[in-house]
Amino acid sequence: MQVKIGLLLAAVLASGSSFAADAYKVSTSVFKDGELIASPVMLVNAEEMASITIGTDFEYNLTVKPSNEHTAKVITIVKAGDNLTEHETTVAYDKEATVDNGNDKLTLLVRKIAS
Repeated sequence: MQVKIGLLLAAVLASGSSFAADAYKVSTSVFKDGELIASPVMLVNAEEMASITIGTDFEYNLTVKPSNEHTAKVITIVKAGDNLTEHETTVAYDKEATVDNGNDKLTLLVRKIAS
């Protein structure tokens, strides 16, 4: 019986980190041919994909993966027209980073809002 209680307690403690997932506010600016076309802001949980569609020919997905207390990896998949590109960028919290895809550009500002 004590073994079952110990295993149950270990399982609960191990799963505790999944209840307290990090959350982020991601401010973006989307440029097409050098022109700002949108500035969406989204709230994203760590390791969960968020998606935004702008018009009929621009879409991006992003996933924030925490690296340490100061940085995170942001994985973006950008679809502009028929072009699809994937980028992995390490960003410092509260500092703007850029994902450039030739004529299209996406700026990111990641702010940690909960842990």
